[in-house]
Amino acid sequence: MELLENKILEILKGIGTIALYFIVSLICSYLFQNYTFSDNIVIATLFQILTYVILLLVIGAIYHKRLIRDFKNFKKEYVGVALKNWIIGLGAMFIANIIISNIAGGIASNEEANRTLLGNYPISSFISMVFLGPLIEELTFRASFKSAFSKWYTFAIVTALLFGSAHISSFISTKDFFELLYLIPYSTLGFFFAKAFYETDNIYTSYLAHMFHNGMCVILLLFIG
Repeated sequence: MELLENKILEILKGIGTIALYFIVSLICSYLFQNYTFSDNIVIATLFQILTYVILLLVIGAIYHKRLIRDFKNFKKEYVGVALKNWIIGLGAMFIANIIISNIAGGIASNEEANRTLLGNYPISSFISMVFLGPLIEELTFRASFKSAFSKWYTFAIVTALLFGSAHISSFISTKDFFELLYLIPYSTLGFFFAKAFYETDNIYTSYLAHMFHNGMCVILLLFIG
């Protein structure tokens, strides 16, 4: 009974972390709305980065013990685990994206928004998408649920679906049902991020996998278009 209660508490903690993630994001968007998309590129860049720094400070404060512990316990072989899971996840995501693009046409709204931000504000987008964003998301969608599931695949599936859902949240405003199809590639990638985390019990492993992916995407968009 006590074990069940602890798992329920961990699930509620995870859900609360996700809610906090969106609440803080919305508050920052409201408070900084006159600055984040300013015509002054310097101001826009600073406030976009500031939003992510605030998010990291808030979420990081909750999981600061894990961040410190995992940093001390990180092993060089975890880099290989991160790379392996990212490559497998990338391949699966690539196949899913090709199939869905042929059905829905175009690209996911989240991808389109990221490309626009990267084109207009390359410095802040690079920093937030490659370094800050992945750590915030790994803490929010992975670390927050680590103790809630006893089976790795249950943990991976649930957190992958939550991660994928966050990346198609634009569906709420667009009501484009084809957008829901993109839950598959995002969740597929999230599954392998979760697997990397579970295999090492170290948040920096999935962070590295996430950073590899975002870094590759950003570099390709910046230099290839």
